[in-house]
Amino acid sequence: MEYIVKTENLVFEYKIQAADDAAAETKAALGGVDIAVTQGEFVAVLGHNGSGKSTLAKHINCLLSPTSGIMWVKGISVADEARLWDIRSSVGMVFQNPDNQIIATIVEEDVAFGPENLGVPPAEIRARVDEALLSVGMAEFAENPPHFLSGGQKQRVAIAGILAMRPDIIVLDEPTAMLDPIGRREVISVVQKLNREGITIIFITHFMDEAAQADRIIVMEEGKVAMTGTPAEVFAQIAPLKAIGLDVPQVAEIADGLRRAGVALPQGILTVDALVEAICQLR
Repeated sequence: MEYIVKTENLVFEYKIQAADDAAAETKAALGGVDIAVTQGEFVAVLGHNGSGKSTLAKHINCLLSPTSGIMWVKGISVADEARLWDIRSSVGMVFQNPDNQIIATIVEEDVAFGPENLGVPPAEIRARVDEALLSVGMAEFAENPPHFLSGGQKQRVAIAGILAMRPDIIVLDEPTAMLDPIGRREVISVVQKLNREGITIIFITHFMDEAAQADRIIVMEEGKVAMTGTPAEVFAQIAPLKAIGLDVPQVAEIADGLRRAGVALPQGILTVDALVEAICQLR
């Protein structure tokens, strides 16, 4: 099988200089990571702060270079400096704070910024901007100043700016962390839509209910992959997840409590609808 993103024993180390001018200490943010993501997959990456998930994300579009090991993106090694442009033009990054990505004073001008820097002809830029804003449900705000938008709307504009560059992969690094529940739902809905259209999604999050909607979950701990599997497989491991400081979706915990109380519920219940259906079938 050919993977769109693949790593083998990926290591990233950095140095911490002591205040007393002692020798710098080497720390490993990634300590030998092996992952493989297929074209069109929706992968959620979980882990507490310092687990290495954001460091991994920054390797995917070459914001960071590995200390050792190797990463391939679309079959191209990130060590091939002559092909870095090809990788970066294939991978879009969406960060936690949309205000750090929006640079123009008008929404459509901000979305146009990326393709302009890629040298896309003006007529094609116009078409891409319109298409991208339509895809994220922001077409009616094309001529609005971004600072009048809500947090969720700003994040959708940031995603539109990435879409206008036509990436094959979108990496979202905790894009809903600063949003209210409505904004979170807006962004997740857009991400799911883009994934259905064939874009590979790598979604870093602290929210278990968001991860539950992915095809697969990768759990990071101390710079390594602690576990991986479908949401049902990963969230069935409640005790190991809590041991590394992570939670599980509330519905999964309720279902687990009912099972321990003697209720014959199946494994893999992650939504309210699934729990209600399973309880109804007990009659």
